[in-house]
Amino acid sequence: MTYSERLHAPWTWWLVGLGFEVCIAVAVLAYLPLPAGITVCALFLVAVIAGILAYGSIVVRVDESGLSVGRYRLESRYIAAAEPYEGEAAREALGPAADPRAFLFTRPFITDVVRIDLDDLADPHPYWLVSTRRPKELAAALRALPAKEVTVR
Repeated sequence: MTYSERLHAPWTWWLVGLGFEVCIAVAVLAYLPLPAGITVCALFLVAVIAGILAYGSIVVRVDESGLSVGRYRLESRYIAAAEPYEGEAAREALGPAADPRAFLFTRPFITDVVRIDLDDLADPHPYWLVSTRRPKELAAALRALPAKEVTVR
């Protein structure tokens, strides 16, 4: 494996989830008997934890066969170029300069992205935009794939 990164949720999301659970507990415990209220609160707590873990624990991985982002896979032979975007350039790539046909795998708590241009005429997406905390390293790992040389602009 040449690159691996877990896109975990920030601590502020856990704080918001805790606040949500407290609000649910206050509302539920005010109207339900104690045993039923505790059961409902416990179920909501499990749902909040599962939701944050599911949304905020995505793995971005580059190995010899290509790129994996969560459950999505891109074989190295279809990768034409990789370009890291940071800060204002990333905001521009995600907003005004974005192609509506692009495949987006972004997270709102990560500001940087890598644009991966595709070399597949059958694919309706001209490129992928993938959130990453280390865009230069991800682009370098994609460039090092053996099947096809990837250029960084």
